[in-house]
Formats: sequence, structure tokens, C-alpha cells
Amino acid sequence: MNTRDALRRLIESNTAVIFDFDNVIVDSEPYHFEAYSRVFAKAGHTLDRAEYWLEWTSRGGGAESEIRRYNLGLDPAALRAEKDPIYSAFCSSGAIKPFAEAIAVIEAFEKAGLVLAIASGSYERDIRAILSANGIEHRFGVIVGKDHVKRTKPYPETYLVAAERLGLPPERCLAIEDAEKGVTSAKEAGMSVILIETEITKDLELGGADLMLSSLAELRDLLKDLTV
Repeated sequence: MNTRDALRRLIESNTAVIFDFDNVIVDSEPYHFEAYSRVFAKAGHTLDRAEYWLEWTSRGGGAESEIRRYNLGLDPAALRAEKDPIYSAFCSSGAIKPFAEAIAVIEAFEKAGLVLAIASGSYERDIRAILSANGIEHRFGVIVGKDHVKRTKPYPETYLVAAERLGLPPERCLAIEDAEKGVTSAKEAGMSVILIETEITKDLELGGADLMLSSLAELRDLLKDLTV
């Protein structure tokens, strides 16, 4: 089956599309990195950008993994408490923008008659602040952030809560992800998954996704052909 037919089958077999947020809809990861960099710098440690994208963003190791790898002896909860307001200020400032390709993808899925939701490892307040600042909050019927779950990705709870709030069984939901932890989360929840490769993940064997695409632009172009 070719890529276009595989995508068509995924659209036809699902009722909702549930998006990851950071690095899928909006270009927010540089701001997460900047906020954490400021906090770690105060503790005398410099974050490596490439390592951050792999260990934090894709694998989901977070501050705990950074602290373990470098034997820093820091409290991850205290670091997050200091980082969160720095990042929230970026969110409310309007500095964080959606990818142009993501807007086209959202509109195409809407045209195909699918309900849209977000399942993210960020706080709901930050997600809504970014969406509101860019005038697209109304497009998503359900938004689930990490403040709504006990265990975030790679555990399935974030996606399961999103499906429950949509009033749909997980097997009728299609997840759009860019990271290993997200693919694991959505598949364990029982959902189909489209993986959007990034510069960090394109050479990794992530596995598990029902469809792997090279970029949001590829998804946009395929959807344009299917929804005209």
C-alpha cells in the first residue's frame, strides 16, 4: 500500500485526530530549551541543544535524565518550579508561533470531517495561551495537558483521557506525533499513529507508528490531494 492510500485508510477508519502539541503544532521546543537553559545555568550546568532534543524531547527523559547523566545532585522538581514561569511568560507573550504547515494540516483534517484534540506533555494553561495568542484555540474541542494526568507520556493516560473527553473509543482516534515517547503513549492507548520525523528522529528506529512521514509539509501535501 502506498503512502497516500495508507493515509486515506487512516482517515476513513477514525473519527478524531489527536495532536501532540510541542514541535507538531507549534515551534515551542526552543522556548522550553531556553527556559531550562536559564535555570540550569544558574546551577552551573550548560545544556547541549542536540542532546536536549534527543534525550528530553524525543525520549522524554526530562530534567531527571539530565541530572542522572551528569551526576548534578539537583532537585528536578525545584528546577521545574523555576522553569515553568519563564516558559509561561513566553507562551502569553505571543512569541511562540504555529507552523504554517500545521495550520494547513488542521484545516484539511477539519475539511475531512474529523474532530480535533490535543494531548500534550505541557500544561493546559500554556497550550491555551499559545493557541489563544494565535487565534486557533477554537479549533480544538478537547485539550489535555500534563496537569490532567498522573503519568505523562510515554504512559498512555494522556491519550486515554483525551479519547474519553471526546466520547470516543481510542481505536477511533488517530494520533499525530513526533517523538518516541508519544508514539509509545498513543499505541499503548490503542490508537493509530502518524509519526512526523524531525532532524533528530529521522535516523532513529522508533517503530510502532502506522505511518511515518518525513515532515509536516509531506502530510499537508498528502492531505491536500485527499481532501480537494
